[in-house]
Amino acid sequence: MLVALAACYGLWIAGPAPFAPHQVLLALIEFEDTDLLSRLEGFASLWQGVVFAFLLSPWWPLRLRLGFAAAGIALAAGYQIAIARPQWWLYLYAFLSGAGLLMLAFLVQQWVFATDARKVVAGYLVRCILAFAAFGVITKTFLLFSSAHAAPVLDWSALKLDAASFGFSPSEWAASSVREHGGIRRTLAIAYEMLPLAMGAVFGLEARNPGRLSFGVLNGLYVCGFAAAFAYSITPVAGPVYAFGAAFPDHLDSLLQASPDWLGTQPGYSPRNAFPSFHFGWALLALHLAAAQPWPVRAAFAAYALVIAWSTLALGEHYFIDLVANR
Repeated sequence: MLVALAACYGLWIAGPAPFAPHQVLLALIEFEDTDLLSRLEGFASLWQGVVFAFLLSPWWPLRLRLGFAAAGIALAAGYQIAIARPQWWLYLYAFLSGAGLLMLAFLVQQWVFATDARKVVAGYLVRCILAFAAFGVITKTFLLFSSAHAAPVLDWSALKLDAASFGFSPSEWAASSVREHGGIRRTLAIAYEMLPLAMGAVFGLEARNPGRLSFGVLNGLYVCGFAAAFAYSITPVAGPVYAFGAAFPDHLDSLLQASPDWLGTQPGYSPRNAFPSFHFGWALLALHLAAAQPWPVRAAFAAYALVIAWSTLALGEHYFIDLVANR
């Protein structure tokens, strides 16, 4: 954590990085927004992963855990109705944020005021949850730096490898498969963005029974994170949606027939974090850590890994070779 923070601040002080970690954190919680409700929403969104970690904690009665989940969902629903947000029932992240915020407050209370073993457990959960949040801030800082750096990318080579390996492009096929199906595309986008919650569920399994995991979730995240950052620096690939834009997947033949060269990226946010796919790497890490769990749990994580693999390609975030690189 300290090494990563030092690197982020060093790049910011030296000039290449546009933002420091504390600035990214303030942006995530919308601190500069004059609307206090927006700040509250931003702050609450940091704690969605608490829901699964707390629900899997056997040190508190199941009725209490479910009660906090129900109260948080009801609180979020009431808030959505009070601000008159259209189709408020579709905002799944808001319900998880509301429940997570209540559960975090309860865990802090237990950490401070409990007098039995629950005090130790609550303190452990809170500290790890804060580490997860810090990891997310550091990751976002790195991605913003990667996008602002504007280095040329190797996307043509990745696209060519994609097609040469199978005789067709799996990336093009996946992107085309959901093109006319807005509902499926939105579902894949939600699954793609909810990956941190899956890692929160694995953390809950670890806290529940540490002996059943081969290594800690946080250890795995940080090791994979450093390895991925190193790979991104030597093999910069942005992903088809960032490198080709509207030309993908419609004009795939002309793209493949063009001369190999370094490419630029589309204007706007274009991080160079495609090779390997860290999203798919997280999903595989979750599946590995759940290997000693009962078969329904393993099946759920396996199915989720497949959904992530499909979504990375269908949303144009990665090439198939990016997924293979995780092996």
